Amino acid sequence: MSIRENVSLPSLRAHSRCGLIQRKSERETARQQSSSLNVKAPGVESRVMNLSGGNQQKVVLGKWLARNPRVMILDEPTRGIDVGAKAEIYRLMRALAGQGAVILMISSDMEEILNVSDRVAVMHEGEITGILERAGCSEENIMQLAVGRKIPAAKPAFVE
Repeated sequence: MSIRENVSLPSLRAHSRCGLIQRKSERETARQQSSSLNVKAPGVESRVMNLSGGNQQKVVLGKWLARNPRVMILDEPTRGIDVGAKAEIYRLMRALAGQGAVILMISSDMEEILNVSDRVAVMHEGEITGILERAGCSEENIMQLAVGRKIPAAKPAFVE
């Protein structure tokens, strides 16, 4: 499907009147999202499958951002994309958090976890073994919790 169709899909009700899709509304939303996310494509009618991995990822984010979410769950948001696209996605995540959005990021990339997260919940065998605040977040502490060991000096974080 095109960028326009992808971006509008979760919000079709907002782009339709009397059961008919308003293409002008779809195009405008797709243009806004493409512009704000710096999607590199000839236009919003471009097929997403013909875009780079980073631009495909931006289109996926754009479709949900168009709904103005208060909570976003991002599962491996930068897997398989280049360094430039990663930086743009991190910038976007920080901006959203700065605007009050809650972002739950699931990642297996240790560098990403350490550089982007304010708080890290670590799981072992399907259970949370610890929650680390940014100050106590290190590769060593995360790995200890990931293998099921306790961290004696770690103070528990409480979710409000």
